[in-house]
Amino acid sequence: MDCKWKKLPGYILILQVIFAAVHGNSKAQPNHALSVASMPPLLDLENKLIDNLEDYANELEQKLQTLQGYVPVMRSENEKGKLNAISYLSNPLNSFSLIRRLQQDWLKWQSYMVQPVGTVQMRNFDGWWKDLPKKADLGDACAAIVRIQIIYDLKVEDIIRGKLDGRQYNVSLSTADIFAIGQHLAKGKAQAEAILWLQEVQNRLQEDLFAVPDHLTIKEIEVLKLLAECHAHKKNYSKALSLLEKCLMLNPHDAELLRLCDETKELVEIHQNITLEKPKKPEDPLGVAFTLACRGVAKVSGRLHCFYNCNTTSFLRLAPLKVEEVGLDPYVLLHHEVITPKESKELKELALSNLRASGVFRVEGAAFKRMRTVKSRWIHKDFNKMTKGITRRIRDITGLDLTTSEKFQIINYGMGGHYNMHKDYFNYTNVDNTKISMAEQLGDRIATVLFYLSDVEQGGATVFPKSGYTIYPRAGTAIFWYNLHTDGLGDPSTLHAACPVIVGSKWVMTEWIRELSQLFVRPCFKPST
Repeated sequence: MDCKWKKLPGYILILQVIFAAVHGNSKAQPNHALSVASMPPLLDLENKLIDNLEDYANELEQKLQTLQGYVPVMRSENEKGKLNAISYLSNPLNSFSLIRRLQQDWLKWQSYMVQPVGTVQMRNFDGWWKDLPKKADLGDACAAIVRIQIIYDLKVEDIIRGKLDGRQYNVSLSTADIFAIGQHLAKGKAQAEAILWLQEVQNRLQEDLFAVPDHLTIKEIEVLKLLAECHAHKKNYSKALSLLEKCLMLNPHDAELLRLCDETKELVEIHQNITLEKPKKPEDPLGVAFTLACRGVAKVSGRLHCFYNCNTTSFLRLAPLKVEEVGLDPYVLLHHEVITPKESKELKELALSNLRASGVFRVEGAAFKRMRTVKSRWIHKDFNKMTKGITRRIRDITGLDLTTSEKFQIINYGMGGHYNMHKDYFNYTNVDNTKISMAEQLGDRIATVLFYLSDVEQGGATVFPKSGYTIYPRAGTAIFWYNLHTDGLGDPSTLHAACPVIVGSKWVMTEWIRELSQLFVRPCFKPST
């Protein structure tokens, strides 16, 4: 867009937006993959574990040096006696020394050999065990990689080699990394996708034979068996049988493998003359629109422009805001230079002290479901001088009254951090739910202001799938839109989402503005009941 800042006449803003995350689950596990900013302690933990392992290795080495240093001494005396045993043992001093060594020294050597090494290091490890990521964390991390792959249509081999959406990074995935993702997909009933990852593991196994300690090596039979299961689930029985036969070559006496081979042979015979064509699942138009917007290839109107806003409040006559039109339906505005680097830094530091995994509130039954991979913290608008200043700025941006609006929510996105398609309004007019009566007193979410507190190297755009808008995070900017029509009903065109972050740590701050205080600011024309 060619941005020439022009002053425009007033518009009746018709807008949209986000749906809510109102609670974090403090009792949940740490959820390491849900926030990039909360992950640095894991590097510190790994560093302590490495130091601990090195101390353990040093103790083992010290014991090894003791053994290796004394073995030649003992062997020299033994070989001296074996040259002529009778002559050697005829000397009572030699006979006595042999009996004493065998009765005393070797009992002591036995005690030394079984003496545990590294007990302090093992105690250290036990103490840190609770801080290690759990299976759920690994599942979240695997899901993040897969989400990035699918949304941005990346090739598995490119991801493995560190090429992400066209950019090459000096990083790659290990065989164990690839296998973990393949296992995650297979267990999640995504066998077709799992096959792509597991085949890469199969191709790399020989390379790892001498590069990885035996106890860390992925076993070939384990990979082949999982691949066979995936092919069998996809009804590729011939391929599954071929893989199982390779497994039998590695372990010919495995009863379970023999049984699986027999069962698969029967399936091959049954289906050899049957052509199975699985009907294609029709594509979801909104889902397609979402992925196109995330990839930045959605078609949108180009007849938009930029202008200075000096009308919303009197203060703007002195310091007008730079505003860029994102789109007209819904009407979304991008404001430039509305939050300073110092303010962004302070907000992030405030949030870091108490980041928690975010749940998503659903009006229907008030159920919680993970629609997004983030951690967040709520901050009261009157928390300090800085937050009060930002509150006044939001008033300048929107012209709305924030008296009864929600607290600020500061959010940090995790690995592949995303927020599925959602709307910010609740549509209370269509809901009968006593659990939301208190919130209803404040009215629905009439508008949303979303501040970007950081740049994002790749991915992480905010998109409006129905309109094709794609807004990339840029520190210091903020987007604003109305969620409700003037009659008080929700605007469906404000459906939006946060695309997965590919590389970077995405920080945003959201302010949801409620209806109640807008009675004399922006009157609604609700139809009579």
